[in-house]
Amino acid sequence: MRTWLARFNRLLDLGLNKDVFDNLRNLLMCALLLAAGTEAVRSKTQLFLDVFSALVTGWGLILLASVLMLLNMFDGLRKLAQTRHHLGLQVLLCLFYVIVAVRVVEIVWNFRAA
Repeated sequence: MRTWLARFNRLLDLGLNKDVFDNLRNLLMCALLLAAGTEAVRSKTQLFLDVFSALVTGWGLILLASVLMLLNMFDGLRKLAQTRHHLGLQVLLCLFYVIVAVRVVEIVWNFRAA
């Protein structure tokens, strides 16, 4: 137990806390962009003073959010590759990304429907 606590304290000194919260913040921002893009595609209204349709704007936001989310996920996977049980942690991180992204989109859709 003492060695585990010493290892955990060393990881905190190396910036684990900041890395985790930065990665989570970026994930939530990307998920919100993804939700906004999917909502724009679903609503099919004119945006930006009728210059772009909601379809073009929505798919652009979905593409941007997907690229940013993949970039953030690959950064997290790269950092996890340096740990002891990296394969299991990487699988859990990928599942976490998918679950959070889908859930945020559902929350935004339900919020907009109310």
